[in-house]
Amino acid sequence: MPFLLAARGFRIPVETAGSSQTGNRVQPVGVSSAPWPGLRGPAITVKNGVVVLTDPKPRKRVLLADFIRSDENHALDLPQDDRLKTISASLETALKEGSIPPVRLACEKFLNSAADFYKVERTPIRVLAARPVRSREGGWGYELFGDYHPDTELIRVWMRTAVRKQVTTYGTFFSTLCHEFCHHLDYKLFGYRDTWHTRGFYERAALLYHHARGTPPKRLFWVQIPGGRWRIDWQRTTRGR
Repeated sequence: MPFLLAARGFRIPVETAGSSQTGNRVQPVGVSSAPWPGLRGPAITVKNGVVVLTDPKPRKRVLLADFIRSDENHALDLPQDDRLKTISASLETALKEGSIPPVRLACEKFLNSAADFYKVERTPIRVLAARPVRSREGGWGYELFGDYHPDTELIRVWMRTAVRKQVTTYGTFFSTLCHEFCHHLDYKLFGYRDTWHTRGFYERAALLYHHARGTPPKRLFWVQIPGGRWRIDWQRTTRGR
């Protein structure tokens, strides 16, 4: 989920297709659609439930080395001026109006400014309306909040909720935008061969989000789970210890 990091850990009920019931069936946040044998697919961001999981380690050695680098890299340089904060404030105002064109324009300005600061290629942006819902057997589903396509460098973000079609909260929307841009940075700034949801990735995205919003960053606390993956311990993260 996008928090970066405040918004992503909240419980988001999802109404699955064909049902009037809402539920909190947990599915990992930050699911990558690319199979590990090296096929690059869009990195997608979903949120439902409170579980934020890292991706499994890739099996190929050449990818594993980059995965470990990403996991251990918790730092991200940030502008010393207010260029991103100023655009973030204008984006928040545009989102409240509920119209796609001004939101897309503000997103474009933010991404262009961030790309210029990091000296990477600018990424195109599409802002779409209601989030699509993906349903699965067993009655659970998830909402798609955003994605990044490495082949075209396109970022897509959705600005309305899936069921009620309401404009999403700014924290959720903006954290998704920062999250997808950090996928872009994985390729263009850090030179990774693929982009994964590692502990380092989530923490870099959190730094960008909090800097641009002018909010204090939170330390993320992690708990290891079977399979060599990690999840955020939200109780400790919220308490700060």
